[in-house]
Amino acid sequence: MEDRERAEQAKTLSALATEKMRRNHLKDALADLEQAIQLTAGKPLYVSQYGLCLAQSNQLDRGLDFCRRAAKASPRDPHVHINLGRVYRIAGDAAAAHRCFMDAWKVDRRSSSVATELARMGVRRPPVLAFLPRSHWCNRTLGQLRSQLEHATVPQAAH
Repeated sequence: MEDRERAEQAKTLSALATEKMRRNHLKDALADLEQAIQLTAGKPLYVSQYGLCLAQSNQLDRGLDFCRRAAKASPRDPHVHINLGRVYRIAGDAAAAHRCFMDAWKVDRRSSSVATELARMGVRRPPVLAFLPRSHWCNRTLGQLRSQLEHATVPQAAH
């Protein structure tokens, strides 16, 4: 099989795997991605997709490993960073996910995928006391109070 045919077949398998992941048919998606990786000798995009699918299959450590390897192999591919960020978000590490999405945004500022992921994460306000870390108990307590005050002062919608 010619290289071009392999690349096209891998692209088709990747698209099918993406759809299967969306429908939560993860075993089938993993099989398609394994084929795509074999056809392209480990193209980083497909490796990162495979890692994301593993993470969605409750194999977080393996998923992170695949996505990190892909990001290291292809640091200028925003999709690889997006997949790594998604895995971090699944793992519950919002700070690492945000860093990955920002890395992707630095590579491609016009990417709608990056914008969607950043919007999904929301915008964090700066800590109340900027000279202390966000995690300091004073910032956490004052931030909670600030949030409660804002919710208490916002007029309620008429029913």
